[in-house]
Amino acid sequence: MNLAPRTKKIAGIIAAGLLVIVVAFVAVLALLIGNAPDREPTVTAYSDGHTVVVEPYLYCAVSDPLCDNVGETAEIGIGKARTVQLSLPESIYSAPWVLAVVYGDASGIVVENTQFNEPGTRHSVTVPTSDDADRTLLGIEVRLPTGIIDTDTNQEGFVSHAIWSIGTRP
Repeated sequence: MNLAPRTKKIAGIIAAGLLVIVVAFVAVLALLIGNAPDREPTVTAYSDGHTVVVEPYLYCAVSDPLCDNVGETAEIGIGKARTVQLSLPESIYSAPWVLAVVYGDASGIVVENTQFNEPGTRHSVTVPTSDDADRTLLGIEVRLPTGIIDTDTNQEGFVSHAIWSIGTRP
């Protein structure tokens, strides 16, 4: 097929224009993706046939562990289930983390059990809905600790710079 010189010129201009538009679109898209805010990690909880995505209750930068970035406690119904299963993202299980489990009974006795977890050792957890003393599961927290030093006393300690909080209901 032999095209007239004028047709070739118009086709070349259109092709160049489309190329400029595509390059501009890709540049704008890359800029938007690069400036998108980082999403805070979530924990997934499953029990009694229901799944809940748990946003952080507290999420602070490690360099500012005492911030006021407080969210809400997620709730999950446990019904007659014997366990609550948690699935953790890599950003949690690749760091040292603490599992805190709270049980209570009708007499008002409340017990919190905590377990420290080494980085990379567990990416999921199964929590019984009752403990050995037949107390009922009231709540679960996944915590990311960070070390702090009180500059007034030079005492070292730990605080949680991130917490995912899950309350249970029957």
